[in-house]
Amino acid sequence: MTIQQDMKQKLESVGLPYKEVQCYGRQIVITSHCRDTAEKWAHLLSKFSTFRGITECLDDTKENKGTCLLPTKVKVWRTFAAIQ
Repeated sequence: MTIQQDMKQKLESVGLPYKEVQCYGRQIVITSHCRDTAEKWAHLLSKFSTFRGITECLDDTKENKGTCLLPTKVKVWRTFAAIQ
């Protein structure tokens, strides 16, 4: 198990809701469905890493209800951090 896989496993077991947790290199990106949850993740990540910011993004949904030229999107928030 790599360090990134270990970090991802620990973050997933914290108990805060998330859509996706990504750890690569020194970067941590956590995708959430709501802004309040993203801010809670930011508070947690700032205790052991450098908080980089929160951005609002659009992700594709699992099931497309539109056409292939206009796919269905859902609003998400991404929390970014870097380990020093």
